[in-house]
Amino acid sequence: MNVFEAALFDELEPLYPDTDPRQGGSLYQTAVPSETYAGVHIMLSGLTPGKFVTVEVASPMRKTERTENGGVRTECYAPDKRWKLFELLPLPVEANTGAVSRTEWMLDDVNGNVIRRAPFMVYDVLRPCGNVVMAQGTVMALAFRCKTDAVQREVKKWELTLSHDGISRRLTFEAEVFPASVLEAGADDHKYVNWFSIHGIADYHHAPLFGDAWYEMFEKYLRLGKYGRQNMALLPVELYFECGEGTPRLNEEKLDRLVEILDKTGIHWIEGGHLAGRRDGEWEATQAELSLTRSPIPGRGEQELESMCRQLYAYLQKKKIADRWMQSFMDEPLDCLAKTYKTGVGIVQKAMPGILVLDATIARESIAGAVDCWCPTINKYEKYQDFFDNRRKQGDHLFVYTCLDPAGNFCNRFLDQERLRQVWIGWAPALYRNIEGYLHWGGMFMKQLDFYRLSSPLPDITDYETSRSGCLPAGDAAVMFPGFHEVYSSTRLEAHRIGLEDLSLLERMNEKDPAWKKALISRVFCRYDDYEKDVAVYRKVRRELLERVSAEMDNA
Repeated sequence: MNVFEAALFDELEPLYPDTDPRQGGSLYQTAVPSETYAGVHIMLSGLTPGKFVTVEVASPMRKTERTENGGVRTECYAPDKRWKLFELLPLPVEANTGAVSRTEWMLDDVNGNVIRRAPFMVYDVLRPCGNVVMAQGTVMALAFRCKTDAVQREVKKWELTLSHDGISRRLTFEAEVFPASVLEAGADDHKYVNWFSIHGIADYHHAPLFGDAWYEMFEKYLRLGKYGRQNMALLPVELYFECGEGTPRLNEEKLDRLVEILDKTGIHWIEGGHLAGRRDGEWEATQAELSLTRSPIPGRGEQELESMCRQLYAYLQKKKIADRWMQSFMDEPLDCLAKTYKTGVGIVQKAMPGILVLDATIARESIAGAVDCWCPTINKYEKYQDFFDNRRKQGDHLFVYTCLDPAGNFCNRFLDQERLRQVWIGWAPALYRNIEGYLHWGGMFMKQLDFYRLSSPLPDITDYETSRSGCLPAGDAAVMFPGFHEVYSSTRLEAHRIGLEDLSLLERMNEKDPAWKKALISRVFCRYDDYEKDVAVYRKVRRELLERVSAEMDNA
């Protein structure tokens, strides 16, 4: 007979449906900055499907004073009811990420740098729940989060009593909260943008595009993004340009509403959506076409492009938001498209003076002098760092991005990777000082039926010939997930948030003691493919960071 068991685990440790609670503990202690979130995960087993799990949370008061000889320290377990519970939902990894790109399915290259061999399930999605949850199976995982604040160093304590079928388990979560605070991400913080599928939002939430329900859901995605420290949003051109007879026309009312949503959610930076794409969608095309009208460049597309840019620039000037706007022209230009790309970007820059052109870039030397803000993948940045750093010296700007590349041991946001890899994406700009921002296409860019697969669309029920050779690495398409009139976070979004919170603390030490900061980083992160994978080591280093930043605050 199975006996109900429950245990605590670090929120950065991957949990699986077959994780044994005995690998965890009844007490978990951690250190966190102020004005952010303390979190821990709970693994439960021995459940009876159909019966309830109840969670009682108590925060007792207690003070402990040591003798003068041993020093005096006060532990204050102040009651704090700003906690939330989430049910962790498992997602499948049908094929491991490849050693270089995409998946092992596609290239038959075994990746030795994964957390588990596929196929397997791993807990990732955080669905909010109450303190009474029905067991759907014999195992379950929960996440506990609480907002933190402290004017002085203190310990917050939560006693969690989980009961099921007449058996209770008592767990204790303690978070030492340091006065070093992390404020909400704003205009001056590291730029970070996730892309969302506007049609995916419409499909998953049964919210027709441009209806009130769609705008409400778009706002919810941005709110969750902001919680994850996203401070920049992509606005695709089809949301505010309309194609009638002749040249596309800017619909100012629609753009007004979108900007109002950004302002309401606290998103400062705006990425204007791609104005053009490859001709006929061919990867190695030498010509482009406008995203809206499919007019070719070279061809009649130049005139339409100029008109769109002039309309948009006039709007930005009128609304006084030109200093918040960066414009994308075309995603991932190759060398074979360089001539056309430079022609298009030249039109954009002439019609929108002072607006930076930001694109995820694959070509380098062939488009130098055209693009204003480079955005290579993280592995290409390291491989060609001299080139990009030199462009930075010449006045260009620099983002980095991840997508289905890079794979192997590189940091990315895939389901079969350590959650620490997302943390290190946040730390990297503290080492690579020229990197100003991070871009990922997969905030939520899934098509219908992709929710649980995440790697490739489900084939037609009668189609036995469907190729999976082009499938994406599991998790690449989303770190946010659609629910019923709601959007859910993920363990990978949470890990990335934690890394970016650390970045804000590291930046303070860059001002106070850059040598100390550099030495601290070198203990856990050297390159995007050379970093610490032990969560316990990370926690120790993070505590040192919190102690040092807090001490600097005391000395200020």
